[in-house]
Amino acid sequence: MIFLYNIPRILKPLLFNCFIFSFALIPDQSLQAKEIDFSKNILPVLSNNCFGCHGPDKAKRKAGLRLDKAEGAKATLKSGSIALVPGNISESAIYQRITSTDPEEVMPPADSGKKLTKEETDRIKDWIKSGGEWGKHWSFEKPVKSKVPGITNNEWKVENPIDQFIHSRIGQEGMAPEKEATKETLIRRATFDLTGLPPTVNEIDQFLSDRSGNAYEKLVDRLLKSPRYGEQMARIWLDAARYADTHGLHLDNERSIWPYRNWVIDSFNNNQPFDQFTIEQLAGDLLPEPSIEQKVATGFNRCNITTGEGGSIDAEYYVRYAVERVETTSTVWLGLTAGCANCHDHKFDPLSQKEFYQLFSYFYSLTEKAMDGNKLLPPPSMKAPTKIQRAEMTFLKDKITSAQKQIPEITKNIEYKDPHAGKELKVLDSTSELVWIEDSIPAKAKPLGNEADKSWKFVKKSEGHPVLSGETSTTRTATGLSQHFFEGANPPLIIAEGDVLFAHVYLDSKNPPETIQLQFRTNDWNHRAFWGANKGYSIEGKTDHTNFPMGELPEKGKWVRLEVPAKTVGLSPGSKVDGWAFTQFGGTVYWDKSGIVTRKLSDEQLVSFSLWEQYQLKGHSSSLPKEVHEALKVQSDQRTEEQKNRLMTHYFLKVNPETKASFAPTLRRETEAKGRLTAIEKAIPSTLIMEDRKEPRQAYILERGEYTQQREKVSPNLPGWIAPPNKDAPPNRLGLAKWLVSPEQPLTSRVTVNRFWQQIFGTGLVKTSEDFGVQGEQPSHPELLDWMAVDFMESGWDVKRMIKMMLMSSTYRQSSKANPEKFRQDPENRILARGPRFRLDAESIRDQALVMSGLLGNKIGGRSVKPYQPAGLWKPVGFGGSNTSVFKQDKGEALYRRSMYTFWKRTSHPPSMAIFDAPNRETCTVRRERTNTPLQALVLMNDVQFFEAARKFGERVMKEGGNGTEERIIFIFRTALGRLPSESEKKSILNLYNEHLKDFSNNNGTVTEILSTGESAVDKSLNAPELASWTMITHLILNLSETVTKG
Repeated sequence: MIFLYNIPRILKPLLFNCFIFSFALIPDQSLQAKEIDFSKNILPVLSNNCFGCHGPDKAKRKAGLRLDKAEGAKATLKSGSIALVPGNISESAIYQRITSTDPEEVMPPADSGKKLTKEETDRIKDWIKSGGEWGKHWSFEKPVKSKVPGITNNEWKVENPIDQFIHSRIGQEGMAPEKEATKETLIRRATFDLTGLPPTVNEIDQFLSDRSGNAYEKLVDRLLKSPRYGEQMARIWLDAARYADTHGLHLDNERSIWPYRNWVIDSFNNNQPFDQFTIEQLAGDLLPEPSIEQKVATGFNRCNITTGEGGSIDAEYYVRYAVERVETTSTVWLGLTAGCANCHDHKFDPLSQKEFYQLFSYFYSLTEKAMDGNKLLPPPSMKAPTKIQRAEMTFLKDKITSAQKQIPEITKNIEYKDPHAGKELKVLDSTSELVWIEDSIPAKAKPLGNEADKSWKFVKKSEGHPVLSGETSTTRTATGLSQHFFEGANPPLIIAEGDVLFAHVYLDSKNPPETIQLQFRTNDWNHRAFWGANKGYSIEGKTDHTNFPMGELPEKGKWVRLEVPAKTVGLSPGSKVDGWAFTQFGGTVYWDKSGIVTRKLSDEQLVSFSLWEQYQLKGHSSSLPKEVHEALKVQSDQRTEEQKNRLMTHYFLKVNPETKASFAPTLRRETEAKGRLTAIEKAIPSTLIMEDRKEPRQAYILERGEYTQQREKVSPNLPGWIAPPNKDAPPNRLGLAKWLVSPEQPLTSRVTVNRFWQQIFGTGLVKTSEDFGVQGEQPSHPELLDWMAVDFMESGWDVKRMIKMMLMSSTYRQSSKANPEKFRQDPENRILARGPRFRLDAESIRDQALVMSGLLGNKIGGRSVKPYQPAGLWKPVGFGGSNTSVFKQDKGEALYRRSMYTFWKRTSHPPSMAIFDAPNRETCTVRRERTNTPLQALVLMNDVQFFEAARKFGERVMKEGGNGTEERIIFIFRTALGRLPSESEKKSILNLYNEHLKDFSNNNGTVTEILSTGESAVDKSLNAPELASWTMITHLILNLSETVTKG
């Protein structure tokens, strides 16, 4: 039977108080005193009901009573009473107060809204009578690899120790596991879990035809080797890393950090050990001689939200960023809510406020600035070439070097006689001046600016404005950094030796700027000269050709000519300038008559080395390459052979028109290699990284978390109650990272394998995967969790091995179908007496539609893309000046990339994925919610991406599904659901198809509307009414609950 995915399943609410919640997964029977486990049975009661007033937070502690530690519970209070007297309930004040009928005496107090149940009270009583044995919270104890349980029922299939632990629990509950799922179900389930995509029909057929005993294992191994595995694992990790493509606050401008996403994909595909995976993300930059990849990995902690909003206070945001990084690190690796100790000692876990700020110290001394400047690459950042790019650059550099080595040899073989030897140069030079900007900008140039008004403002002299030449000048008034510029001029300016760029400027005497700057564009804008304060655009911390200081501001209230030698701003002969920028910081500035001056010898003079040499010595040699300039200054009779050869090589190669041809083939090879090298270098992405200051900032405990309320000084240190610090570990992020993956660490391996389990089975063994603290849920299978945690460490933190173990288990391979009694007994499948079945994540729902349509691209990695989304969503959350205030949809194959590459704007993340519970990634997320809402059905029915996918799927049906209608229906079901349709399903689909075909055969307008959805081309060779009919059928199939469910 077919069920549309348009009616959410309504489950009967289950209400638990905190204590019952912690016991929901153990047998419903009274525990004898000897069976009482403090961590499981007593600590949750104390935490939920007592710790608010009698817990770790000393600022909130009442009556001097502390119940989170044994010594506090057994201490004599000022009143003379003792909360816990082991073995004696009549003298244990805690028992007397929780059983009191006096509203003034009873605990918890009546106004707290809390009250212990009779079962909870009895457990406290039994615990005290049995000796009041104390212990740590279970997750703070080091995990132990306990003995694997035996199986008493030989009919239950066991593949590995996971099954033995699970089956033991199933037996205790009086239940039995389900039989193994069909092969069609298993390949679909495993393929989604390991790649995030559905299996193809060919892959299904290969698996079904493989009758070998290890067919399923071969399937799992193949999927683990697929590059799509790395994408699937990375997609989930990026939630934890709070990866996004924008800064998140104020303008929410774009940032470049997608190379970090590439690194995560590669790390999972290469099965990087999880301990190294951890160390490189938290401290890759601090490793000895870190590689490019290790630095890129530190992007993990540059994924946080940042701001560039004017008026923000640096000191406040340095604190905010460090606090956020502590919260993220503790959630991802420790499963602790450390943020609760930002303002005071943690109310439930033993994390003090001092310990929080000691952790804070690890992240408080970075070189990043508090204000991101709304830049794409707020420092620290770096170029991140791929291994392929690095290899190709090395090859091209070798090719260039080889060509350059041949040039001196060519020089030696040239037979040259100076036609004007001994003659004196009388005419110094001829000069030509090209005015490029006057009353307009150059041909084909695109006018741009950094403000809402991108146009250039030209003003007339007749209107009272200063104008130097022609009819107009161009002007701008600013309060901060501002510019108007153009790019794309064609033809460009081609720089020759000795060229000088010039512009005329007029500074308003009543409102002068602090800075003026000229910028020139070739492949980039890194050719700048400035006058006045260094407040223009620049590469951080540089004052070279990328931002050359030319001196003080020119005189105000008059036109002044500015000249910039091309060499000064890094423009070498042959450079092509197609863009020009007038930049200012504040003030009112007018610009006019700008261009280039070229000085040159005549052709007759150029064929003489002697005349050229005299010309250069008369003051024109400063534009020559340094080594040529230095050789020229040496008297001719005192020059070394090397200097002579260098001079003659430059002259023959760059100057003499008759000898240049001798170098042409070699220069062509060099130029081609340089061109390819430049193209590669231009394509190299940049990314944000971590970097520590040379002198660390002093950190303090901040009262109530307020950045202005500095109290006790603190230094980097680790909470020893979790695990002892490594003796030789440095007091920096590297020491922290190594501590997180040390053998003594009780949390990291547990937290990590629990999230793997959550990924595969839908719910972690600890449901609260974000909280392993006292307020978190108890594990459903504690011995299994600890066994896997230890095994994970013993395996060398082998991720693929752990994932494979889970998928190979018969627990995973069970059918998800079960009788109603089993669903009633275990509605959430925590006992795992049936296979996992739950709705796919947002990304997989969209990706599988693209797979079925044949539209999904195969490219792995790369920058983010902007597929379809409703118009106008970014505008309401945008600010003027933001580069993400207007959504500009991509075209072509960018529309059909995997969802993990979709551009993630934090203040308005992709809407279709948001509706399917994808987080906004403003903060770290390690557990997605999973909801069923009517909006989800509307996305599947009406979103352009899904309807277009249905149309292209319809084309596949007609081309690949056979000739008969029944064959095509089978093709649809096997492609979308991995199974054959039932007879009733075939009949229903056939009737519906015929109805559509009858309707569309007489309704060309509707057919045209259906087939025009989306930007992919329609195959005109196919019958249009038939294609529209099959589109409606595939559209229906994409809406099935079964289609969007893994099970």
